[in-house]
Amino acid sequence: MGSKKRDEEVVLITGATGGIGTVTANLLHNNGYKVYGTTRNLNSAPKTSFKLLQLDVTEDTSVKGCIEEIISKEGKIDVLINNASFSLCGSVTYLSAKDFQAQFETNFFGVHRMISEVLPGMLEREEGKIINIGTLGGRAAMPFQAPYSSTKAALAIYTDTIRMELQTKGIKVSLVEPGDIKTDFQAGRKFAKGYENDLVAQQVVDLYHENERKGTPPKRVAKKIHKIIRKNNPKPRYLVGLMQTFLVGFLFRLLPISVQVWGLMWYFKIPRN
Repeated sequence: MGSKKRDEEVVLITGATGGIGTVTANLLHNNGYKVYGTTRNLNSAPKTSFKLLQLDVTEDTSVKGCIEEIISKEGKIDVLINNASFSLCGSVTYLSAKDFQAQFETNFFGVHRMISEVLPGMLEREEGKIINIGTLGGRAAMPFQAPYSSTKAALAIYTDTIRMELQTKGIKVSLVEPGDIKTDFQAGRKFAKGYENDLVAQQVVDLYHENERKGTPPKRVAKKIHKIIRKNNPKPRYLVGLMQTFLVGFLFRLLPISVQVWGLMWYFKIPRN
């Protein structure tokens, strides 16, 4: 892909009407890529400089229709950026299996649906890039976000696995792991039944929100994604964020689980007894 003109490269990014998705789509569009973004509700979506399509990543027919529409117009998809996700917060005391299933349908199975539909064309051309958007919370357990953190942990291993499988077929796969990013992500958070009566959960989620308000500008993530697209051989994983993001990412590779858990409970002020 490094030898192509950028205006020939077709990029598809899911969840493109907010936060990292919008900023990334705009940056790539402004750099000459043919960008297609997606949204679940096209009627209420804001106007964009890039092309916007309706897509529900939890529905097979919706995914298939979206991919077919782009292929019919462009003949290919060079880069797939799986960004669509949301966070469900609350104590496991109140979370049902259906709550976890709903989280996995979007954040994990939605990614696999997209890749499954895009992959045949990439395999036929023996080239392409797949970039999955994870989070630092896929490495470190995030209390009162068990469904979200679990999906991102699963996504990290999934991404590493398919990278190995596709490495010799001309398809490059990478995972971007942002730390706290200053976006409207908190506006899309959902809350489990009983959350309104759980003071500890509310305290922890308030800290998430505070960290995000002070977080890294999303343009830094967008620039990293652009850099990955331009690289012939991108790395498996990319941490993005402030210095503490890299510090936490480094420490969590070295510290035993017991120390990690103690540190997180101390940081979030979670009672230990």
